[in-house]
Amino acid sequence: MKIKVASVFVVLLIQLSWTVAFDFPEPGTCGLDASDRIYGGNITKPNSYPWTAILVFKERFNRHDLFHCGGNLISDQYVLTAAHCLDGLSRRYSLNRIRLGEWDLLSDEDCDSVGNCNDPPLDIKVESTVQHEEYDKYTLYNDIALIKLKEKVKFTEFVLPICLPIAESVKDQNTDSMNFTAVGWGNTEHGNDTYEYGSRYKLHVELAGANLTHCDEVYEEDILETQMCAGAEEGKDTCQGDSGGGLIAQVDGIYYEYGIVSWGYGCGQQGVPGVYTRVTSYLDWIESHMTD
Repeated sequence: MKIKVASVFVVLLIQLSWTVAFDFPEPGTCGLDASDRIYGGNITKPNSYPWTAILVFKERFNRHDLFHCGGNLISDQYVLTAAHCLDGLSRRYSLNRIRLGEWDLLSDEDCDSVGNCNDPPLDIKVESTVQHEEYDKYTLYNDIALIKLKEKVKFTEFVLPICLPIAESVKDQNTDSMNFTAVGWGNTEHGNDTYEYGSRYKLHVELAGANLTHCDEVYEEDILETQMCAGAEEGKDTCQGDSGGGLIAQVDGIYYEYGIVSWGYGCGQQGVPGVYTRVTSYLDWIESHMTD
């Protein structure tokens, strides 16, 4: 009997170690979208998807800002993004800060046509970054990274974290049959003084989950279980979102991040899905690299 009790105690300690190692936001604190999501085509409302982040790089010589890649706020101090976003620029640029609560890239005041306005966006300096230790920049396997902010974020209607699919009921969803959303400003690899190659306003696009076997056949190369695919409908792809941004889905009224925008061929081609890093495969890695 003593052995059984000890075994149960050890199991409980193992289970508790996940919950106490880092205090993730609870569903209801994370994953809430106060807007009715979309109007005027693919343009979102100013307060929609409040976890969306932009990585802002600064040129070393003339100090010019460059919006390059997206990410999602997952706690009051961490942004989840793709590893390739942290090494995809020349040595002239370095990651300077993260912008949260943004909607209109060309306006200091984010207001829609009927006068609904956001709080001013937040620019927060970066304390540190970590790429997955087995990230491969050629295959883009393990394409995941964390960014720690220099200061903790106060949650508001316009800045909230996305939930991670930690609970078994959301973790074990069949992503092949799910409907997802990708959010961003299009190709944001341009300075903040122009939107010539992207959207001025935050956009979203709806994408259907794609079977991994089909995805493997399309690309004629190994798509791993740690990856997932979505899209393949003509005219819809994550070139309408941001590399490093999240592939999100709503479960019981709460938004969860299931994928990270990683790579694909072309943009919006019929029958060609995009490839994403599967977040549920990296929950332990994420938790182990987050500290208060």
